Amino acid sequence: MESKARCSTISERDGHFLRPSNGEIHYIWWYMQGSIMNPEVRGSLRRAWGFCERHAWLALSIEASLRHSFLMGPAIVYEELMGRANQIMKKRGPWGGFRRLTALRAHGRCLMCEMGLGPHSRGFPSPEVVVKAQDTRELMNFAEITKPFWEMTVCGVCAGSESKVLCRSHLIEGLVKGHKVNLQEQRELVKSIANRLHIYSRAFVWEHRGTDTMADRAALISAVGWTSGWGPLIRLVYDRKGKRS
Repeated sequence: MESKARCSTISERDGHFLRPSNGEIHYIWWYMQGSIMNPEVRGSLRRAWGFCERHAWLALSIEASLRHSFLMGPAIVYEELMGRANQIMKKRGPWGGFRRLTALRAHGRCLMCEMGLGPHSRGFPSPEVVVKAQDTRELMNFAEITKPFWEMTVCGVCAGSESKVLCRSHLIEGLVKGHKVNLQEQRELVKSIANRLHIYSRAFVWEHRGTDTMADRAALISAVGWTSGWGPLIRLVYDRKGKRS
């Protein structure tokens, strides 16, 4: 299913689901320094709905660690993606379902996968950057303190739970296979994430500083999970502690 399945299989086989290679660290470091705002990069992210599952969570983890959870870049990127998703989910009418399905599909590969970056890629980041980039504690802390607000948005298929909430990929799968999907609930989910993420992103602007809440910050976690899948975060937050709900 899209490109995330291949990357997820690789990471699970190697046992380091959030342990980046030097090549991945090298790319994400430069991505953070400004290429995140490059029109071609942003276009690739729009076409692919962000990164694949592995690289989406790696990018967030590395940026959280290197920037001490100052996540303005990811907030801007995912605000745009979720705003687009919100508009797509509003589509109604006789052809609304077909247009929605087409628009929600990825029309490009994960940018990092396209570059051949994976668990064994070579790169030349400094030793100090490597140590920080491989430390998942900042993401873990951010996820834990916001958990009461994103936990109800976790995809039931990704988590293997009874929840009817679906990420983008499993929403597409359900619609294609003709499963019973409550589209109104999915619309409300996407709308809520988009609205809260807008508040969080805007709070990085000086005149709006301090206007966001923990629920708004949690929307970033929800957005990454909705666009790319929840597997790595589930393993980080629940499986490591043996307390998956």
